[in-house]
Amino acid sequence: MPSPLRGTPGRRELLRWPVLTDLDGSEVVLHAHVVTGVEDGPTLTLLSGVHGNEWFSHGVLRAVLEGVDPARLRGTLVVVPAANPYALRTASRYSVDIQQVGFVNMNKAILRDTASITGRTGHVLVEQVVRRSTHLLDFHPGPWGSTWGVVLYDATGPLSAGCRELAVAFGMPYIQGEDAASAYPNSVFDAASAAGVPAIGIEVGGLGFGARHEEEWLARNVEGVRRVMGHLGMIDEPVEPRPVTEVEVAWDLRPGHGGMLVPEITAERLLTPTTEGEPLGRLLSPVELTVIEEYRSPGDGILLSVPRAHLVHPHNFGFVIGRPRKEAS
Repeated sequence: MPSPLRGTPGRRELLRWPVLTDLDGSEVVLHAHVVTGVEDGPTLTLLSGVHGNEWFSHGVLRAVLEGVDPARLRGTLVVVPAANPYALRTASRYSVDIQQVGFVNMNKAILRDTASITGRTGHVLVEQVVRRSTHLLDFHPGPWGSTWGVVLYDATGPLSAGCRELAVAFGMPYIQGEDAASAYPNSVFDAASAAGVPAIGIEVGGLGFGARHEEEWLARNVEGVRRVMGHLGMIDEPVEPRPVTEVEVAWDLRPGHGGMLVPEITAERLLTPTTEGEPLGRLLSPVELTVIEEYRSPGDGILLSVPRAHLVHPHNFGFVIGRPRKEAS
């Protein structure tokens, strides 16, 4: 195993790893902010931007870094704000990597592709950051126009107990355990598991909902990171236990056509109950000015993701409804 990633004790530094040079001479570079404490401890990595259209978490990472004092830190905090810089260039979920169409989603290519731009970036990320971490938080708040409120963890792999501990420590009311190897193959989760690094996915917050909601979600994320750091003994902050419910996705309602998605519910309904038959929203044709689809809750559950009104393509995110996992204790 490679040695943990560390910098100069008591300092915050910006490290860079060149990936390749593009045809216009520009470099694709992976950057990491490294805050090294004066005492030994875990190496906790925070990843953002595996998908280039998920940038809400950039504000979270900036606030986390501003609140960490190296003189009071045990271990190392590693922050990678743009894990997929090529996708960030176009604010796209996928890298514009036409020669390797099957590998453009970094979170489906990390362990199987080392030739494309996306794959080479993922390889550097794994070798220089993931394998040199002891714990990892991967932020996926979703694209502009959708908001989420759940923490994911691997419930079946050899590291499942440690992953669940991190998910519970983060402090959100709902956590979602998955068989990560089958649900997220060749992902950051997969790479972390292969490296023996407990990891969780943070799907909390979103953009396009106004300052009040976004500031609240940002604060929840920052608090969650500090709770994890307290749980790991990196900072001296108490981690008060909070009730947590294991959930599973019951219904993932996505538009079958392109159009204007117009919700009947607002962001206040995130993480609240819904009942069978409740109107959730409509899809309007921007050309014919007619209703194309209507969405109602297929059953009783919890709203894990809600959108705001915005234009969507077929199969973009819509409404996600969860329910308590049956086998959860």
